[in-house]
Amino acid sequence: MLRKQLIVLSVMTSLTLSGCSKNESVSDIEKTNNDISVETTEAPIAPGQETIISEEENLITPEDKPDLVHYTVPGGEYSEQCGFKNEAGDVIVKAEYDFCGGFNEGMAYLLKKNMKSDSDGGYYIGYVNSSGEIVIPVDIAADYGWMLDARDFSEGLVAVLKKDKWGYMDKKGNTVISFEYETASDFSNGLATVSKDYKYGAINHNGKEIITLKYGHLGEFEEGLAAFNAVDSDKQGFINTKGKVIVDPVWNQAMPFSEGLAAVAKGDYENAKWGFIDTTAKVVIEPKYDYVSIDPGGDSPDVIGGYFKNGTIEVYQENENGQVTAITIDKNGKELKRKNYDYLSDVLEQSYN
Repeated sequence: MLRKQLIVLSVMTSLTLSGCSKNESVSDIEKTNNDISVETTEAPIAPGQETIISEEENLITPEDKPDLVHYTVPGGEYSEQCGFKNEAGDVIVKAEYDFCGGFNEGMAYLLKKNMKSDSDGGYYIGYVNSSGEIVIPVDIAADYGWMLDARDFSEGLVAVLKKDKWGYMDKKGNTVISFEYETASDFSNGLATVSKDYKYGAINHNGKEIITLKYGHLGEFEEGLAAFNAVDSDKQGFINTKGKVIVDPVWNQAMPFSEGLAAVAKGDYENAKWGFIDTTAKVVIEPKYDYVSIDPGGDSPDVIGGYFKNGTIEVYQENENGQVTAITIDKNGKELKRKNYDYLSDVLEQSYN
């Protein structure tokens, strides 16, 4: 659910324009903007996660200010290790971790490289609360493969990878939903999307299967709807939290709803044209744009944009000369402004500013 402005990404190796929705197994970056740095050195942030840094003080003030702030010291697997201090500067959590998350719902993850693992993606994960108590010890071994996927708490629970299976824990460290899923999303609208044997469905906070695991893919629920496609089809539509089909699967690609509209595409991946539908499946803006979002590539599986914010969205057209035109439109499709860019990297840079 990447909707807010990105300032810094930890790793970025390639850039592409994209209309694809974010991988459901990635962390909810929108909810991890509560990092505070008290050093001029930025605390390590897991690949694919973002942080916001003030140019003047390396300091941000989140909406719900946590009791602790990041600090770093030299050393560790990645040249720096992180921990937390209180506002008086006292060390509360010693800087001995390779990655420290931002506080979300009063909890932040801690990652320590698992030197016994045969994989570069082998880590121990745990969680600390905003008082500095490590309520989930950093001893859960997980192999994240090519990309770290440490999660933040959402609706009181957090998805945790353990022995190649996902489950959910509460803020006291109790396992409330067993480790049995191949993939697992964060909770949203009271549901989490999970999969077994490559079939997707949704469960509630008690682990009860609310939507049968029968889909070839099921996205996260936004504004009460989630994109889906059948096992034997790539065409996408939307279902509600009861599993009822609201938008028939007639689209080649689809992104989650925002402010009552969702971006959808017709055509194959290379030649798709994007438009927008409302929650009744009515086409509000005809598919005619080349892209509705930007894919940073590299270790970031999330796309930039693709959602309406305050009634507007930026869409993109590729020109014959290779330039990219960014067009800001409203929810009726009215063009408000446009800007040409020579390179895709220029578009991405503008997105961060």
